[in-house]
Amino acid sequence: MEGTPGDVASRSSAAPPKFFIAQTLGPSCAVDERGNGRSQSAAAAALARLNTNSARYVADLRRSTSLTVNHEAYSANWQPVLFNSYAAAATADAPLARTIIDGLKQLARNQRYLNEPGLLTRAQAMQGPPCYSQGANTPCPAHTPRFVARMYANLLISAAVLESFMSDDDRQVLIPWFDQGYRKFVAPELAADPGGVYDFANMGLTRLAYAALKKDMGLAQRELSARRNDFLKHIEASGYISENSYRGVRGFWYHTYGLDPALSYALVAREWGVNYFTDPRLGPRLAAAVQKTELGIRDHAAFRAVGNRGSSFSTDPADRLDFVHQYALNLYAIAAREFGVRLPPSPMHQRLSRLERYSTISGLSARCYYSNR
Repeated sequence: MEGTPGDVASRSSAAPPKFFIAQTLGPSCAVDERGNGRSQSAAAAALARLNTNSARYVADLRRSTSLTVNHEAYSANWQPVLFNSYAAAATADAPLARTIIDGLKQLARNQRYLNEPGLLTRAQAMQGPPCYSQGANTPCPAHTPRFVARMYANLLISAAVLESFMSDDDRQVLIPWFDQGYRKFVAPELAADPGGVYDFANMGLTRLAYAALKKDMGLAQRELSARRNDFLKHIEASGYISENSYRGVRGFWYHTYGLDPALSYALVAREWGVNYFTDPRLGPRLAAAVQKTELGIRDHAAFRAVGNRGSSFSTDPADRLDFVHQYALNLYAIAAREFGVRLPPSPMHQRLSRLERYSTISGLSARCYYSNR
């Protein structure tokens, strides 16, 4: 079911895909990026850690600097939950789905990640010094609400994927908690302009998952329209991405960090009736951004010749990251399938991305998406 931007309003009453990203999920959805199959125990353990360790994870985030975020122990829990949600849906594994839904309900009943000591909202974080304003290795309060919002993003997508497995009781427990987390952490990120394209396509995938869970097609319509405008604002006709591509010695790394969720969002939008790839204004920009990625892999100096912009960049050679971001797990597949571009290998990306089990910046696996097509 494909459409143009003008079709968004006409499709606002249509039902979303059954499993959020697609009506059916193929066999590759049951294997993660490291070749491991689904695991009920892994999903249960991850949700238990999120429940038990919330105060510790918040304290870790509060110790973050502009350049380095202390999130590893916290975010490591998102991948097994997200992957196993897709795997449960793809294989009709009701016990696995039940384990994840029950784990989410425990978080909801305990009101986790809403009022822990030290937990900052975006408004509270903005009262502190802006990131990088006092140097790369000084405190950055904004990381705390941003990474809590990312957790809600992953869990909202998991819930949207598993919505067809939920009972009325499940929804009565989960929806109020998600409502609070959405209002307190996700909505402020959506309202802010990050200057470029970042996690979950500037939280657009999160709002779309929330709309699916709430069965609010009006909200979905508004999100699809808003995201198109957001991409047109930040993805330049040249293929560079405002802010991302201009972030000094990490400009290319951040370029791919933004392009991966943008392209991933475009896959989902197509399943919801809006085809960004064939959009006469946006499609060529997405294609150009892929071409700039190819340039950056082949000739990093040529990519960086565009220079720096804004204030969120480092020129210290010690901070240099000149490879495809290790979290950009969908970029290669989408570039090949949608644009016919086979990106050259990025050796450090290949090395580091092997450590990742699932994308926690895009919320889906392109390999999974394409496996039923």
